[in-house]
Amino acid sequence: DLSKWFLNYFRLTPDGRLLWGGRNNLSTTLDLANSAQTLRAQMVRAFPQLAEVAVTHTWTGQLGLTFDLMPNIGRLDDGIHYAVGFGGHGLHTALYLGQEIAQILTGEKTSSPFMEIPHQSYFFYRDKAWFLPFAAYYYRFRDWIS
Repeated sequence: DLSKWFLNYFRLTPDGRLLWGGRNNLSTTLDLANSAQTLRAQMVRAFPQLAEVAVTHTWTGQLGLTFDLMPNIGRLDDGIHYAVGFGGHGLHTALYLGQEIAQILTGEKTSSPFMEIPHQSYFFYRDKAWFLPFAAYYYRFRDWIS
């Protein structure tokens, strides 16, 4: 169901193994063992025949999110261009926004729609994203009721 906020994804690797992943939390201190256990349970729910298959590799990381969930590109005063806020869609979004920045740098384009998006900030966010666990609970609840 693509209307969900916390999705799983999977594909077969070239050597025939299953790569299974997903976002199960928005915490900035995500525990790898806990995350791996949660993802494994989700995988077995989807494919019960994999219950006895060993998981050989696990990893975790953080997402770059913006308040409006839209990626942003821009240019700093010293000429450095940036692309941020891929929201868990980094690979294809980074490639696309990298191409947008390259076309701006080479003069093929003068701007991008992603440069026009205003950067939102909120008074309650200064250093640590303390509110992310609450946001995760909210989006999990929305997934549950839909």
